[in-house]
Amino acid sequence: MSDLVFKEIKTESELRDVLELCYKVLGTHNDEIYGYDAWLKRLQDGLQPLIYVLKGTKIVSAVLGRAENKESLVIGFVACDENYRKQGITSKAMRYFEDIARKQGFKYITLGSKEDTFYEKCGYKSIFQIHDQNIYQKIL
Repeated sequence: MSDLVFKEIKTESELRDVLELCYKVLGTHNDEIYGYDAWLKRLQDGLQPLIYVLKGTKIVSAVLGRAENKESLVIGFVACDENYRKQGITSKAMRYFEDIARKQGFKYITLGSKEDTFYEKCGYKSIFQIHDQNIYQKIL
């Protein structure tokens, strides 16, 4: 695992490459919240963590957040290349993301998912269900 590099997205080119992985894993999103233009605006605003993991030159995992306000962060995308799952990479990416969020002054992180085990192992608690999804939260 020492060949992993954890990075914040800084350029539009990095964003494009990371979103390519996210859309491949999660499906294409062309809506106002999770479409390319929305992520580009977030990158330009610089108000929330947008991170990814490199193994060599390959992007293998990503965690992208969007600020709801100065204390609340929503994780929009968590994606891992299928060839790199079950290796602890995305768990480490979550911790890296949380460290950055904490340093930026966020107090808690929320996300929605049908997956439960992974987020619970990362310390998230289910706070309610809506539209067939568990809503998880973690206090930083």
